[in-house]
Amino acid sequence: MRLRARSLALLEFDAVRAQLAQYAANPISRELVLTLEPAYDADLVAVRQAETAEARLLLEEDGSPNLTMTRDVRPILERAALWAALTGDELHAVADAIGLVRRAKALGARVRRRVPHLHAIARAVPDLRGLERELRAKVSPSGELLDDATPYLREARAETRAAYRRALDRVERALGRAEALQEQLVTVRNERLVAPVKSEFRGRLPGIVHAVSDSGATLFVEPIEAVEATNAWRERAAAEREESERILRRLSASVGRRAADLGYALELAGRLDATLAKARYALANGASPILSGGPSRLHEGRHPLLEGSAEPVSMDFETAPSGLVVTGPNTGGKTVALKTLGLLALMHQAGLQTPCAPTTRLPVFDAVYADVGDQQSIQASVSTFSSHVANIAAILRAATERSLVLLDEAGTSTDPEEGSALAQAILAHLAERGALTVATTHHRAVAAFAEGHESYANASVELDADTLAPTYRLTRGAPGRSYAFAIARRIGLDAEVVRAAEALQDPQRRTTEELLEAMQRERETLRQRLDEAEAARREAAAAQAEMERQLAEAAAARAAVVEETRRSLQTHAREVMARLKRAEAAAAWQTSAAPPPSAGEIAAVRDEVAAVQRSLRPRNWSAPNARSPSPEFAPGDTVEVASLGIIGTLADGPDDSGRVEVRVGSARVQLAASQVRKTDALADAPPPRTTIRLADDGLGQSNIELDVRGQRVHECLEQLDAFLDRALRDSQDAVRIVHGKGTGALRHGVWRHLASHAAVAAFDYAPPERGGDGATEVRLG
Repeated sequence: MRLRARSLALLEFDAVRAQLAQYAANPISRELVLTLEPAYDADLVAVRQAETAEARLLLEEDGSPNLTMTRDVRPILERAALWAALTGDELHAVADAIGLVRRAKALGARVRRRVPHLHAIARAVPDLRGLERELRAKVSPSGELLDDATPYLREARAETRAAYRRALDRVERALGRAEALQEQLVTVRNERLVAPVKSEFRGRLPGIVHAVSDSGATLFVEPIEAVEATNAWRERAAAEREESERILRRLSASVGRRAADLGYALELAGRLDATLAKARYALANGASPILSGGPSRLHEGRHPLLEGSAEPVSMDFETAPSGLVVTGPNTGGKTVALKTLGLLALMHQAGLQTPCAPTTRLPVFDAVYADVGDQQSIQASVSTFSSHVANIAAILRAATERSLVLLDEAGTSTDPEEGSALAQAILAHLAERGALTVATTHHRAVAAFAEGHESYANASVELDADTLAPTYRLTRGAPGRSYAFAIARRIGLDAEVVRAAEALQDPQRRTTEELLEAMQRERETLRQRLDEAEAARREAAAAQAEMERQLAEAAAARAAVVEETRRSLQTHAREVMARLKRAEAAAAWQTSAAPPPSAGEIAAVRDEVAAVQRSLRPRNWSAPNARSPSPEFAPGDTVEVASLGIIGTLADGPDDSGRVEVRVGSARVQLAASQVRKTDALADAPPPRTTIRLADDGLGQSNIELDVRGQRVHECLEQLDAFLDRALRDSQDAVRIVHGKGTGALRHGVWRHLASHAAVAAFDYAPPERGGDGATEVRLG
């Protein structure tokens, strides 16, 4: 426990708590977040994360609940539980606290099915609305008892006010009769009505002196004639005070009886608001939940205490099976990377969402152990190296295969060769334990050890090659440069000294540094090109999306124009047919020299109009889908011909002209491949039912009838089309189709066909007296 607490302090978890406390709405939740501890059990971490996710959903969809409370009433409840009398101000604070509890109990009621964890907490909050009503009915927001708290208090206050007015009137009359008084002023001293009188005028106002000013120049005199009236006022005031105290004691007792319930309710309300504080923190910082389990991977991780800083502190790295060794220059971000990983892991296990990409994944650790920074103690005679070794020794004793160990500057503060050997041995021991270890170092030998060890990988942080500013990018797979000479030169160390140092460097080491510098420049060039390629990809995707949007808009506009034109022509065709019918009727009665048109001519015109109407059916005006590829079929596939409402089996095709042959029962139909689509439905299965209700119950003309009983769906459709064309030609308003009841497949096929027919306005079952479910009546229009 001590090691865990030490690591929390080293990783500055207290600072995260302080940030989180800014989002707490009341003292109880603020206290909870300031004492927040990470959980080390996977199930508990999962529950905490679920609660935070639900709270975020609640904030995003249901607004921010008001769980504010300006005054902590828990000390008041402790006194009430001991039957102490509370003041009106304290009782009003209790009423406000119960209001908070009431709002907490209603939390998430609208979306309770989507926030089960929070709803379960809210349901457990005791119902204290009765006590709240009692307090608010008797105590004003200013903490004063209301006149209507009891009938006796209302009467006592009315009598007190009347007695006060009578006493004041007596004093004012006495002052009016007194001569040479410079001021007609009435005030209160020792609960008595008095008038200030200069000492030299004392004899002009007979009465009782209740007080003298500090200088002795002013006396506060109660006129003798007002004494009885003032006594009556004080008697009434005493009765009022006694009733007020009785009411306060009774209300205090009511609070005392429910003090335990209210304390528990406030604890639950504080827990709910602490969870909401986590969600507010997540929304304010663009945080995301960390995925649990799998290989440790930090993607776009940002140190939460550096959010908003000028530096773009964002880390991406993935550990090897047991860990990572990070090398690079001072101020390059090694320690920031170490602390970022540790702090994000602790935040995740405390139920917080973290400032990283949603693809970040970390296991739930049984502990996070850190050895970071200079921990020397002059008073305890502990050097920097000794403090590191003592801390690491404790970590090695406690670490398990589920632990995260963070070691900053492993093997430093002592002889480089011995320190390097010690760091390698520590890392090897932790790898045997299976602990996930991330260490930073300047020792090349430690980096070489990591390169050759199956459980570790190398990573490096870099400085900008030109400005020497930290890039806060972590590159996995290669050790980093130290930049010691470049930094010394930039800071202003004598150039001769720097050149002499470079000459003294081991040639192999110098060659290695040059290779690492070349690799860094190549990586930077590659990263820049990748960024440019990604930007180009995003621009291309945006352009493609815009083009598709414009194509969709154009297609929609074209379809709208086509449909409007089709409907206009259809209306015109119906008008022509109606005029033709009227002209035929007129011709039958007209007598003139010119012979009327023959029946054959009229029939030809009717056939022509019917052909126009058939061509105006919606399926004949459907826009082709130029972007859809030709469907791929194989003989034996079950296919659907949507335009005919039938399902059959592909017999042959598609041929060179793109036509297929579909077998429906014993019949074979040749169609364009674009009219056919594969389906999982069984051949000859009934299509889904489509119902369009008629506007009224009867039909204008119902003696026109087509009987298709005993036929298959595909057999009756051609007869149905011809029948409807003939009805249109004959200007019929309505027809009946007799299909029988049976399995319903024939009726479904007929109804699907009617639903897509241009000339059909509505259809429904026939009335019982005209066939009921066995027939369909169709209104044409």
